[in-house]
Amino acid sequence: PGRLVHAPGLTNALLFARDRHLCAYCGEGHMSRDLSRDHVVPVSHGGRDSWTNSVTACKKCNIRKANRTPEQAGMPLIYVPYVPNRHEQFILRNRRILADQMEYLLAGVPRTSRLYAKNALS
Repeated sequence: PGRLVHAPGLTNALLFARDRHLCAYCGEGHMSRDLSRDHVVPVSHGGRDSWTNSVTACKKCNIRKANRTPEQAGMPLIYVPYVPNRHEQFILRNRRILADQMEYLLAGVPRTSRLYAKNALS
């Protein structure tokens, strides 16, 4: 039997946290107010509003990309979007997490997660 996969609700706050406030196109860090959700494949072209089709983009890059795919715009993605698992979701919500709780949560985060790398260093 397949395992039930829980995908957290997609919000800009969680998306920006997943992507560490870095624009997927220029790679620069920004404040939340200067960021937007970009659909890699635009919704008008059949793209979905989903974790795997959404990245953080600074407003300047999002306007430049416009209603095109990264390939059409000549703006390759710097990182690949992914669905955060339940452990990552708890960390992304940025609640007060005690050291032993963080250790438990990080044990459930894939080693390939950008989030794991961020917290493993702190």
